[in-house]
Amino acid sequence: MFFALLLAAAVASPGPTASPAPSPSPTPGLIPTFAPSVVATATPVYNFVYRPSPAPDAPAPLPGAPLILEVDVNDQTIAAPGPLHVRILTSDSIVSVAGEAYGYEVEIPRHGNGLFIFDGMIPEIPDAVKGKQFFVDVVGSTKDGRTTTITLPFMLK
Repeated sequence: MFFALLLAAAVASPGPTASPAPSPSPTPGLIPTFAPSVVATATPVYNFVYRPSPAPDAPAPLPGAPLILEVDVNDQTIAAPGPLHVRILTSDSIVSVAGEAYGYEVEIPRHGNGLFIFDGMIPEIPDAVKGKQFFVDVVGSTKDGRTTTITLPFMLK
């Protein structure tokens, strides 16, 4: 849930902007309100790189099968507040990718055949959820509805 909530929050605060937006009024609750931040446009560094490998006895995938080839994240421990950079490489048959956790889903923008990139800022989060491990399903879908899923562990700090 937290990763999806963090992604959802970061979607509302996507990477670089021309000028900072005014801060909204704070509201009570677990999900903090925040203003978009101006971020340096340096090329993201991906410190967590996951490349799935098939089981040794698995048959070769059929032509056109949906495949997630690589998931890159700036870190496996997500800092809040802080940047979140995600790059996902897929087979060309995949037309959409989403991050899912605890019933929440966030679409990762497509930047070309087999390339999905998300860059945003994670807002401050309550201390009660920091230091917790959570799992995110990365789901790739084809135009005809076939899917493939990879589940990855993350930590919050």
